[in-house]
Amino acid sequence: MNIKQVRYVCAIMDLGSFSAAAAREGVSVQAVSKAMSELESSLGEPLFERRSAGVSPTPLGRAFAVRARRVLDEWEALERFASAPAAVASSPFRMGFCCPAYPGVDRLVRLISTVTGKVLGRRVDVELLECAEGLDALRAGRVDGLITVGTLEADDVACTPLGTVSSDVLVPLDHPLAAKGEVTLDELAGYPVLYPCNFDHYCHAVVDEYLKRGLRSEVVRFSVGDAVPEPVADERCYSFIFVGNITGAPEGFVIRPLVRGDALSVPICLSTLRGPGGLDHVSFRRALSRLSLFA
Repeated sequence: MNIKQVRYVCAIMDLGSFSAAAAREGVSVQAVSKAMSELESSLGEPLFERRSAGVSPTPLGRAFAVRARRVLDEWEALERFASAPAAVASSPFRMGFCCPAYPGVDRLVRLISTVTGKVLGRRVDVELLECAEGLDALRAGRVDGLITVGTLEADDVACTPLGTVSSDVLVPLDHPLAAKGEVTLDELAGYPVLYPCNFDHYCHAVVDEYLKRGLRSEVVRFSVGDAVPEPVADERCYSFIFVGNITGAPEGFVIRPLVRGDALSVPICLSTLRGPGGLDHVSFRRALSRLSLFA
């Protein structure tokens, strides 16, 4: 028995399939399958029942997983202790979050700070940044890591998807679509969509992706913090919002989901500088997935 096998058992229990566990652990499905076969052979009984729709734990698998989680928690705490000097471990981790500072986002900031703090075993200070300044802040050492909606592409940066979140539509209370329970891309076509230019990662991952899916709305480019250009304000424009279930809608607005099939899952990514002493992205993603912040 080894710690990799313990990790894989916990991942399979969390995610319900060998393939999803392999993706979280950053290994091949074959590696997970081989490790489980070897572990089950040493135990003399199966831990999981293999089915076409996934796997389910046997009684032994459930009992094994309870003990495996305790072992894994202690092992990861030991890894954090061994990988960081005491002075570093006691200092806060500075996390940049590229997101507009709209009302309610403070709840998301607190959640990210709490959850990532548990993952890292350190206090995490979160700073809201515009996408345009996020990379500069990372390179200058102002932040240790950066969370973006969508990927950050740069040769000196390691960018890892952490998961996905839902995207919904934000409209004023007097907007014609406010009376809808859910909306379609066809219904959105008659109204302009806001495109915040100073949050390009978000625009590429959300607005541009909806345009590729067939969204026919007029695109209105503006900078967050500026007034919405006339005559757009009179045309009842809308915007896309993510994790609205956490932030809630700003005063005077409502959030409406897109119908199933039209809705887009938005990737949330973590970026750090490449090189020695960087954050272990696989371990971070593994621990974060167990806390269920992202899908």
